[in-house]
Amino acid sequence: MKIFRSLLIIFASTFAVSCGDQLAELNLDPNQSTSGGTGDEVLVAAIAEYAVALDAYFNEEDAILAQYWAGGPGVALIDQERYFRTPADFNVEWQFATMQALSDLRYVRDNARPGLVAVSEVLSVLINQNLVDHYGDIPYSEALRGAPEDGGILAPKYDDAKTIYDDLVVRLDAAVATLQNADGTLDEDDLEIGEADIIYDGDPDAWIALANSLKLRLLMRQSITNPAVGPAVIDLIANGTFIENLAGMARVTFPGAEGLNQNPQYLRRASGVGQFYVASETSTDVLTLTADPRALKIYNPAANTGTLVGLTQGGINDVQDPSAADYSFPSAVAYGQTNSVILMSHWEVMFLRAEAAMRFGTADDEKEMFDAAVTAHFAFVGATGIDTYLEGAGFYDVTASVQEKSNMIGLQKWISMNGLQEAEGWIESRRFDVAGDNMFTDGIFVTPVRSVFPEGQFPSIRLYPQTELSFNTANAPTGRTLFQKVFWDN
Repeated sequence: MKIFRSLLIIFASTFAVSCGDQLAELNLDPNQSTSGGTGDEVLVAAIAEYAVALDAYFNEEDAILAQYWAGGPGVALIDQERYFRTPADFNVEWQFATMQALSDLRYVRDNARPGLVAVSEVLSVLINQNLVDHYGDIPYSEALRGAPEDGGILAPKYDDAKTIYDDLVVRLDAAVATLQNADGTLDEDDLEIGEADIIYDGDPDAWIALANSLKLRLLMRQSITNPAVGPAVIDLIANGTFIENLAGMARVTFPGAEGLNQNPQYLRRASGVGQFYVASETSTDVLTLTADPRALKIYNPAANTGTLVGLTQGGINDVQDPSAADYSFPSAVAYGQTNSVILMSHWEVMFLRAEAAMRFGTADDEKEMFDAAVTAHFAFVGATGIDTYLEGAGFYDVTASVQEKSNMIGLQKWISMNGLQEAEGWIESRRFDVAGDNMFTDGIFVTPVRSVFPEGQFPSIRLYPQTELSFNTANAPTGRTLFQKVFWDN
């Protein structure tokens, strides 16, 4: 109960001030735990803080960038939909991810028993990868070292994104070695994870599977631009365990009914103007064209027609007397007070394994993994007709070219992230676009109405937050544009 109360406090304070958006203005010390208490309590706080950053901010914004959602009736055209962004727009998620979640995980690393330290390392890798994938170079080697004994670094340098990726792999290997007690030096008390683990309930094998799955994500993210990762991928598939089913999914759950312990994206909307996002016509067109049975599982039918109806990206101001009943809204699968925040799903891992087999000839069967990934997503959203779909629109042709198969995987992965892992959906849409075959930006995506960019141009990175530009002026890169790319981007 103590752990559960801690989680409630996190969410009560998060959205107490204007949906949490003003929290970026607080003067927090990024080098000290914001939560205090024992390592167990601080780990819970870190998980909750990152759940806020991921779902209420990264996922929500990326649902627009991935063209899953469009601004609907009840609001004027929203700036992020037409790509009008300023550094201040990214303050909150940066704060929650770095000065709160990563700071708390650093505290756990420095104060807890080895088992809990290993868990904190896996979570830290997860967060740092997300930051690199959104921003590129970030403070890393000197980050969170403001205490005198840590060097008193209050303005950390920015590290090269590829170098960070390489170190994240090393950290995952070390965490797995600890959880496996590879050198036999740890006793049962050392390895205990305990009730602080609100993701896997203290199961070390589940954390090992997540660590290996994250390592696969790190390696495969680079696989198109750096095929030299192939041998490491082959070895990992041959020797590692992975997230394989619903029970193994990495997610933060929310009971919803008690106090403010509700899904963060839902709570942010409910604490403000409510849910005003509707289905993007970009997504509904793809689902309709392929007669995808998941369409009315991901979205609700429009109240006026009982059918799937999307809105042109950025087009709300062109609709005369728009009514909410005219459009499909995200379904309960995608939006609800008891929805989990998914850190990594089993279908994501299966797609990664399918792609790894396709590119590098691992021990997996690429078609079996692809079909398993689509099947797992069908089951999660409650869709039927999987056999017919896999024989038709979702057929994976093993005789196709590498680029054609890459497009098959990229499309199905993008569909599967809709309303569930929107940040991954946007990140992967960037990765699967390659020169000469930009499946998303030259095909699926449409230029939003009143976009501030020329026709056919889309964001490929985030601006550095204003807090960094203001308080880390000696190191924060200047001149950032939304067209720059992360090192793995094609």
